[in-house]
Amino acid sequence: MTSMVAGINQIIKKNGLPKQVLPEIFSRKDIFPDLHLLDGPLKVYRSQSSFDWRKLRLIVEDEESWKLRYKVWNFMENNPLFFRSHETLPLDVQRHQATKRVYTLYNEKFYGLEEYMERPDLSGKYSSAMISYDPNVSVKLSLAFGMFPNTIRTLGSDRTLDIVNENLNAENAGSFALTEIAHGSNARGMRTTATFEKETKTFVLNTPDFEAAKCWVGNLGKTCTHAIVYAQLYTPDGKCHGLNAFVVPIRDKKTLLAFPGVVVGDLGEKIALNGVDNGFVLFNNYKIPKDYMLSKTGDVDDAGNFISQFKDPKKRMGKSLGALSGGRVGICEIASTYGVKAITIATRYAAARQQFGPEDSNVEYPVIEYQAQQYRMLPHLAAVYAVQFFSTFIGKIYGDMTMKLLMGEDMATAGMEIHALSSVGKPICAWTVRDVIQECREACGGHGYLKCARLGDLRNENDANCTYEGENNILIQQGSNFLINTRAKGWSAFGEVSPLGSVDFLKNGEEIKKLKWSWTQTNVAMKPENLLTIFNWICVHLLERTYDKVKQLQASGQSQFDIRNNSQVFYAINLAKAYGHRSLFEVFYQKVQSLTPSPERDVLSKLLSLYGANVIVNNYIGTLYEGSFVEMGLNVCEILQSGILGILPILKLEAVTLVDAIAPPDFIINSPLGMSDGRIYDHLKSVIYQTPGTFERPEWWKDISYRDYIVKSNL
Repeated sequence: MTSMVAGINQIIKKNGLPKQVLPEIFSRKDIFPDLHLLDGPLKVYRSQSSFDWRKLRLIVEDEESWKLRYKVWNFMENNPLFFRSHETLPLDVQRHQATKRVYTLYNEKFYGLEEYMERPDLSGKYSSAMISYDPNVSVKLSLAFGMFPNTIRTLGSDRTLDIVNENLNAENAGSFALTEIAHGSNARGMRTTATFEKETKTFVLNTPDFEAAKCWVGNLGKTCTHAIVYAQLYTPDGKCHGLNAFVVPIRDKKTLLAFPGVVVGDLGEKIALNGVDNGFVLFNNYKIPKDYMLSKTGDVDDAGNFISQFKDPKKRMGKSLGALSGGRVGICEIASTYGVKAITIATRYAAARQQFGPEDSNVEYPVIEYQAQQYRMLPHLAAVYAVQFFSTFIGKIYGDMTMKLLMGEDMATAGMEIHALSSVGKPICAWTVRDVIQECREACGGHGYLKCARLGDLRNENDANCTYEGENNILIQQGSNFLINTRAKGWSAFGEVSPLGSVDFLKNGEEIKKLKWSWTQTNVAMKPENLLTIFNWICVHLLERTYDKVKQLQASGQSQFDIRNNSQVFYAINLAKAYGHRSLFEVFYQKVQSLTPSPERDVLSKLLSLYGANVIVNNYIGTLYEGSFVEMGLNVCEILQSGILGILPILKLEAVTLVDAIAPPDFIINSPLGMSDGRIYDHLKSVIYQTPGTFERPEWWKDISYRDYIVKSNL
């Protein structure tokens, strides 16, 4: 062995170290630009980084994902229709512009049905590429040519294939109409009706009043021709068969005028996403063909009899609303996209912006050198990575499940789990990124308040993620319901309901709840595997505590409705949030574990520890003591805080390259504070100087000098 080592050393001494073989894709300078060669304030941090940001980029997403992203981005950058403006355009101009961009991108067929069948998980990356440029375009395109035809394929039959084929050729454009003015989360309370008429073999749609109008329907305000409409189905015998889905023509495809019996309008300007024409619709004895019922979960024969393979109406409605899980999975990716842009802008700004310094020196330090700024930014950087890995994970498992469903496999158990996982994942991702963006906005000071900084727009755009596809505080209860109902069958039941593995650990709940904190050294407590143990215990403890509360309320004779209502605050909601936090951490943990030893793995491991410790410190320290996981007298908060403070100065040196690994190109960042060269003042000057009207006298200058509009008193 000694002679072999000596021989190898002789070869190295003579010929040098073997040349490292790099992936061929590294030659793509659009995807992997030579950032280290850029002169500017970020160069010093890039030179101090311990890892290769290009390798980390391929860990975050694979080659095909980045190639698809840059295919879209390069097309946009070279097409005048996608010219960037920092000014707020009139509402109708925003709608018009977004619509033209939708049809332009759809015409390019960057990612169609064939690509989806091969890599369904890339649908999220395609949407993310559009969102990072302009979420209005992605939302409109995804609804018109994604969610609309996919829902018909999933819930419909051969009778509606012609509508899908027309959609493939952009001969129609769709929307998804579920929510009503007076009912959103409570789908069963919706009042739009579809009554089968035997004589004409049609369904007659009616809206009893404005409160029952379908609303918040993307594309419905001005541009769609069809909608998936959920209505209460009535058969000729007067019996209601619950909520069912129908394909409903809204406007003439050539004139875009609404059909008689359809009253459709626009909801008007919103906080953000104003390129999306959200609308409302009411129906007045509006007839649609019998074939336009999406009949996979239930159908009506010519005699007016309702037929369904589902005996349980709740399961039938759950299947009918299954498309919403895909929407929630997609929102995780949307939130990730916003978070990446915000943390990129704020981190580069913090590394370039200089303020203060030692009293005996004229040198000013970049603000990222200050501990307070590091703690403001770096835990959020870690959180963005956690959201990024989780959104990729859940997008892949949802895509795989969809393909198996199309092949006829029974995915009922996996479907239940992904419903629960997306119901907690979507709120946690949206809330996490909400906090990321707000802190990034504040961390950029006054310049961050400028519209051209883009942080205000990102904040407003992400705000919608907290509400649509299920208001977060209500939606997250689906996760706790899943956990409580399974717990009622015993801990072992979790091994039977978790093919995706998100709750499989709970089958060992009896053993987990007996665990105690056993780490007195900071470096040991901060190990990812030990932090995962803490998250496991937190979930078990909160589940047991909530389950005991439910049993207590049952024993008091309360109704099922009251039990659910009275077990939310401090119990079920906390449980659902813990399940979400643990899921994000565990996906991140498994990603790190899958990597071979390398500098990239090391830096991700530190990010993982920072994310986990910070979530625990800010959310669950009290829980650890309350449940006796920690003995009184042991200050675990100080242990974890010490670990966090120890990681901050290390990751400070890595922060710029960590955002380089996930950042889109400057054309997409579109913020003078976040460009890759870090020359914030040059870019800020350019934007301000080039904005129309910057140096011009206002047209209304006379109202300042002469004030003729003030009516003089006759007294």
